[in-house]
Amino acid sequence: MGHRSGESRAQTALFPVMLDELVGSDALVRVVDAWVGSLKLAELGFGKAVAQVRGAPPYDPADLLKLYIWGYLSAVRSSRSLERECQRNVECMWLLGRMAPDHKTIAEFRRTNTQPLVAVCAAFVQFARRQKLIAGTTVAIDGTKLRAVASYKALRGQRELAVLAQRNAQEIAAYLKLLDAQDGHDSERACKPDDVRRALEQLEAKGQQIQQEVQRLADSGRTARVQGEADARPMRSLHGAPGYNLQTAVESQSHLIVHHELTSDANDLGQLQPMAQASCEVLQAPCTVVADAGYANGEHIAQLQASAIPCYVAVAQAGNRTGLLERSAFIYDADADHYRCPQGKVLKRQRRSKHAKGVIYAAQASDCGACPNKPACTNAPQRNITRSIYDDALQANAQRVRERPEMMVLRRSTVEHPFASLKHHIMGNARLLMRGLLKANAECSLAVLAYNLKRVFNMKGANWMHQALRG
Repeated sequence: MGHRSGESRAQTALFPVMLDELVGSDALVRVVDAWVGSLKLAELGFGKAVAQVRGAPPYDPADLLKLYIWGYLSAVRSSRSLERECQRNVECMWLLGRMAPDHKTIAEFRRTNTQPLVAVCAAFVQFARRQKLIAGTTVAIDGTKLRAVASYKALRGQRELAVLAQRNAQEIAAYLKLLDAQDGHDSERACKPDDVRRALEQLEAKGQQIQQEVQRLADSGRTARVQGEADARPMRSLHGAPGYNLQTAVESQSHLIVHHELTSDANDLGQLQPMAQASCEVLQAPCTVVADAGYANGEHIAQLQASAIPCYVAVAQAGNRTGLLERSAFIYDADADHYRCPQGKVLKRQRRSKHAKGVIYAAQASDCGACPNKPACTNAPQRNITRSIYDDALQANAQRVRERPEMMVLRRSTVEHPFASLKHHIMGNARLLMRGLLKANAECSLAVLAYNLKRVFNMKGANWMHQALRG
């Protein structure tokens, strides 16, 4: 008995199968089609949403949007890969009715509709909120780094620019030496003086460009710039590669990403208040915010406290590298506005700190000089303590975290899983595909939309989503 065999590739089918029969009724691609069909793309700002009267008819932005959402759900993000899938993937053929736009058309849609793509992502969050899928008001905030389009070679720091300037000067010196050697030397093998001078002009122009880069770097106040993608920054967690910082706010019950923002900041210290405020606006209710120690910004915590937004930010554990007595051993008297050391001596208020965000308190040099514990307290003539002007807010936050340690467990179980899905299953551990902060943010919006859509699909199923979209 032989093996099973399929139909002959050259055989003509008398009754061809309908394309619709090849896609299951509960397939996610049908939900994508229904979701995009429920949107008013013109109101969201998509170009060519209204067909033009003259000229060749353009592709419907709804079809291209469906293609991109399906692509991100399938970890297919590049325009060339999507072009290939249109010609060989059954789901893709069903979604676009066998249309196969070229990769330039596909890429142009994503490039020219950055703000509408962000709006589509936000529209799905509001759909989930209206359907009571987002019922809680506790959000976990965290950030992750994404590789930019630019590579290591695009980094221009002081050290790299100094190396380029030195190399340029050496090349100019070599050509000048060659030009001197050519003077009075008539040989067929010798280089033509005009060619040498032309090369010198190019090297001098390159040297001027390097000096301009040095000046721009000094004016920007940065330690490095990324050539060709000025919005990107070298990120330590990316081993110094250019990248961006993706901030997300995840609702703790549904685990849906209710808000996201792509920034150029290398750390999370300035993101707590903007992300918390934006989450409250999205959910249209005051939120309870949880975050890790990277967000321990006293000013932002004080602003949230003034806005009646409860926050639980992990307390940063500062290492005691000096081995001296820690600040926690000193007791602050708010009424008298001074500190008291373990030996009972007073540290009085002296002046504002250099950056005007703290106040310096100092003990008397005579008190410290006569103290037997001075070697374990300070190496200076007297002990100084800097108190942040937001210390009350920081201490109140630390007290809340101590009283409810389960909030830190909630943070970890809420915000880490979406990052794993975004980076590994949707983006395929690859770098971003569009340059610049606005375009990269639009690309992240597609990834977040794909995550939220798949999350709701897994929670509620295809039938529920079709009914909700029709309702």
